[in-house]
Amino acid sequence: MSQRVFCGSDFGFRWTDDWYEYDGLPAEKAARQARDKFAKDLKTHGERPRKGTLGTQLISKGGIGSGRPHIEFHTKCYYVNW
Repeated sequence: MSQRVFCGSDFGFRWTDDWYEYDGLPAEKAARQARDKFAKDLKTHGERPRKGTLGTQLISKGGIGSGRPHIEFHTKCYYVNW
């Protein structure tokens, strides 16, 4: 079985010069839409995708050695198994 995860942080997080920008609701919506499109594409190729959500996850970015400040925030993540 294979799995692919779509997190809001992948669709709405962006580093700025000294901090970051993240607008959670549109990013989470984009992640869900990307998951749904991916599942639909799998179905057209004869797969049997199963969609689900991991709920709100704690995401960590930056930190030691990255040259960016360490930050943590919550975002929803969605998955599809096939």
